[in-house]
Amino acid sequence: MEFAAAAAMHAFAPNPFIEPPPLSDAALAAQYDNNSAARNAHDLAALRALSADAFAHRIGHATHRFSAGDEGWVDVFLPPGATGPVPAMVFVHGGRWRLNTSRETAFWAEACVRQGMAWVGINFAALGQARLPAIVAQVEAAIAMVVTHAQALGIDSAALSLAGHSSGAHLALSAALSGQPWVGRMHALLLLGGMYDLRPLARSMAEVTLGFTPEEAVACSPLLTLEALAEAAQRPTLPPVLVAVGGEESPEFIRQAQALHWRLHNLGVDSRLLRIEGRAHFDAALEFNAADSRLRAFVARGIAPAQSAA
Repeated sequence: MEFAAAAAMHAFAPNPFIEPPPLSDAALAAQYDNNSAARNAHDLAALRALSADAFAHRIGHATHRFSAGDEGWVDVFLPPGATGPVPAMVFVHGGRWRLNTSRETAFWAEACVRQGMAWVGINFAALGQARLPAIVAQVEAAIAMVVTHAQALGIDSAALSLAGHSSGAHLALSAALSGQPWVGRMHALLLLGGMYDLRPLARSMAEVTLGFTPEEAVACSPLLTLEALAEAAQRPTLPPVLVAVGGEESPEFIRQAQALHWRLHNLGVDSRLLRIEGRAHFDAALEFNAADSRLRAFVARGIAPAQSAA
């Protein structure tokens, strides 16, 4: 199911999807647990296998380090035979802010390069090594570094898109709302299976489990940033956004996608909501690799006009 984008900002109205249902803390926490179901474990293994294959085949791959530390390097996959700067997707990986690097999450790399796009996987410190606000700042800085060094990476700084999966979708949207100059260079923002309001997690899970406080949950919730902008009648500067979610995700992940799309639409942002039927949290990402992928088509359409105009 996909909705047309909004044409203009509307008067402020309460977001009908902003509040979670009246569940116990345990029931609410269970809806955010993507590691308990056998299906999800199988699908996660499939994504990891795709990532391993990408590195095994070494399709135009190079690792670039900008600085010391966990956030100072990127993995870049370029289309075979590329002779000049190419369009690129900058990808923010998931893993509940504490797991994975670009090495375990390059499951879209091969599909990107076969589409003629580079795939750029950024990195950041894990939750526990850094507080959540610092991780958001690291992601913002890492994307800025990719844009600054685009020529050296072999990518076209005028034909960029930004994407994130799961907690990476949260970080990608948070970074896109930073107001940094590089945001204007992004021509598509793909958010898949994200958590955009962290308050339900902070309410239902212990701080020691989450790794962030209720106050940090509020400060680092991009949906709440958008809610505040709407109340102030301010429109964010964002590229076209595709908010995607698996049709067989938990109701909370679907509600979060609906809440984000509804607010973006109300703010006049070019936003579309895509519910990928038959897919859950991890295998929804496999849709990007399908021959008729709507996720990949959205990104390709976004960067194609920018590339033509460059």
